[in-house]
This record gives sequence, structure tokens and C-alpha cells, in this order.
Amino acid sequence: MNSVFPGKMLTAFGFLPFSTKNPTLRFLGRFVCAFYMMGGAAGFVVLSTIAVFSMLNTATARQGNSFLLLLTWTPTFGIYIRAFIIMIMFLAKRKALYFLCDETLRMTNRLIPHCGDLQTHQVRWQRMANLLGIATVLGHIVWYLTDYIGLVLPSSSVDNNKHAETHVNETTQQLLVPLKVIWAASSFYVSLFCLSQQVIVMNVVFAAILRSLIRKHNAVLMAILDGLKGGHQETDKKVDEFRVPDATVRLILIEQLATARYNQTELSKFSAQINSVFHNIVFCAHVLDQMCLMGFVAAVIVTGPSVNLANWIHNSVSIVFFVYYSTLLLLPLARVFDEAESTHLKAYQLAVGIRRHFSSEPIDSQIHEHLQDILGASEQNNIVLHGGGGLITFTRSWFAGVMTFGLSFGVLAYEITQRSNSSNSSS
Repeated sequence: MNSVFPGKMLTAFGFLPFSTKNPTLRFLGRFVCAFYMMGGAAGFVVLSTIAVFSMLNTATARQGNSFLLLLTWTPTFGIYIRAFIIMIMFLAKRKALYFLCDETLRMTNRLIPHCGDLQTHQVRWQRMANLLGIATVLGHIVWYLTDYIGLVLPSSSVDNNKHAETHVNETTQQLLVPLKVIWAASSFYVSLFCLSQQVIVMNVVFAAILRSLIRKHNAVLMAILDGLKGGHQETDKKVDEFRVPDATVRLILIEQLATARYNQTELSKFSAQINSVFHNIVFCAHVLDQMCLMGFVAAVIVTGPSVNLANWIHNSVSIVFFVYYSTLLLLPLARVFDEAESTHLKAYQLAVGIRRHFSSEPIDSQIHEHLQDILGASEQNNIVLHGGGGLITFTRSWFAGVMTFGLSFGVLAYEITQRSNSSNSSS
């Protein structure tokens, strides 16, 4: 875990312990973690206070629907709250995470027994963790810098932004907040969100590992079926069943089905372990990202480019980033469901093939007992990644519904704004 970028970054900031047993380094890690959590809480109070006073100062100056105007402030609080809550929940689940890592190692060695194949998968997972971890950090820094895009806009565009910036400057002066304090609070604001993204990346990587293991399990089921059909694919026993008596084939098949049943059960447990560590974390991230996304959509519609070009560009870029955070980044969780759904079909095909080959086999035999267990363990929603204890089931249909809801909300917000502007102009 500490060999990939997310683990290294979380270790550097004290949210994961150093692998060494040196007590000084371990104390230093705990100190840095405590410092960051307290600094993050203080930074949230500073930035929230400034935001609340700015919201009150601009409330009379801005026109439009009150609900949409209030919603535009959601990202200001939601992004910080998201990062802070995720890191608190991650600290609470740190021991469970190490147990999950041990289980991952055991499961990968069991379902991918060939050393070369296992190394190939490990390199792929490590590359995925490193790329996503670095991309989320760099992407969030770029997103944060777009908030200062007004500094590079032409002077004619900057003039349109002075009215909104004046309120912020007046608020800062009224509260007597030093600039260094604001920059320190902003650094916690950015770094905590980047750290929370590393936790989400770890969940995504564990989902990718689970999907690969389910795919390997499905391949074993198909290999057993191909052996019965006279195929040339290898099975665990590497035996050509059709050159040995049926009694021997039956014994080999019983052993293969028993192994497949055990693997199916272990995959269900592994899925449950991933959910136990991450279900509240990913639920919080997904819901708050959606709330922030709605806030940015409302801000783009309420504050057009003619009113404040810099803010409009920043909010438009924010929509792209938070659509990615709340949907595309989490798609590997939905792919687990897709792969697990195919297991039941493959198990059913295997059952049909076995019944054809062993047509006289008693219904209460070991073969049919194992088949029924595999079919039962591979039923719908048996292996699926949840959020919030089952409030959200991460499937492609869920993400499609989220995108549809976002588009519908954008259209509704636009219609409300148009009617509000029409009524204001007529009056």
C-alpha cells in the first residue's frame, strides 16, 4: 500500500503510519496528522466566516431566485466539509484497511496462482493507483488556480469583476483577517481535498482488483465447461477428461466445483470487506460532489459571463471537474457489478453442460450441490459495491440516472432564472 502514490502521500501527511518501527518516526507521523486535522478545522472556520460575511454582503446586490442564489454557495462549504469528513472516516477505518490489504494479497495469490500473470496484474494496479493519484492532485491544483483566472484576463474583462471582488475585500478588512492566515487556510483547503482524493483512488483501485479477480473466477468456470465439451483450454488439473473413465472425470469435476464454490464465497466476503471500509467514505464523497456540482451549475446560470467573467470561467471548469469526480472516477465500482452479473450466466451455462454430460447424476449428488451453491452465491447484487450502507448501489444505471438528474437540474435552474429575470425586468 505504501508503494503507490496514494499510500505514500497519506503516509507523508501522517494519515498512514510509517512502515518502520522507529518510534520517533511514528510519533512524527501522528503529530503531522493531528496538526493537519486541527489546522484544517481552523482553516474551515476562517474561510467559512469569510464566506458567510461575503454571502450576507452580496445578498442584496445579487438578483435572482433565492434558492439558486443560496445553492451557489454550496461548493464553498461542501468541498471543505467533504475533505474533512473523509479524512476523519479514513482514520477510523485505518486498521480495517490493513486487514483488507492482507485479504487482497491472499485473494490475488489464490485466484491468480501463476507468478508471471500475478506480476502483470500487480504492475497494472500500481500504475493505475499512481496515475489516478497524481492526476487527482494536479487536477485539483489546476482547478484551484482557475479561481484566480481574473488576474490574466484582459483589463476590459477584469473591470466587470471589480464589483464582486470589492465585497470580498471589504469583508476581509472588516473581519481584520491577515492575508497570511487566509493563505494558510487555503493551503489546508487544497491539501486536505487532495488527500481525500487519494482515499477515493484507493477505493477505485480495490474495486479494479475485485473486478479482475471475478474475471479470473469466471474464466475458471468457462474452463471447466470447455473441458466437458472437449475443449483444449487448461483447467487447474490440466487433465484431458475425455481420455479417462467417467468416474475419474466425476471426481476431478467435484474437486473443481468445490474450489469454484469456495472462491465464489470468498469473493463475496472480499466485496463485503471493501464495502465495510469504504462505503461511508465513497457515499460522503459522491453525495457532496453532487451537491457541489449543483452549486456550480447554479452559479454558471445565475452569474453569466457578462456579470463576472472570471467566476463564470471558474464555475464552468468546476462543473467538468466535479462531473469527473462524482461519476467517471467511480466507474470502476460499477464495472464490478457488471463482471459479477456475468458470473451467474456462466454458472448457469456450466450447470447445463454438466447436466448434459452427467444426465444420470442424482439431483442430490455432490456435483449438483456444488452447482446450486455457486448459482445461489452468484445471484444478482451478491457482489456489488455500495455507498452509505446500501443507500447507493454503484451500477451503470445509477451513474446514468445521476447524469440525467444533473442535466434536468440544469434545465430547471435555467428556466427558473429566466422567469426570475423576466419578472424583475417587468417590475
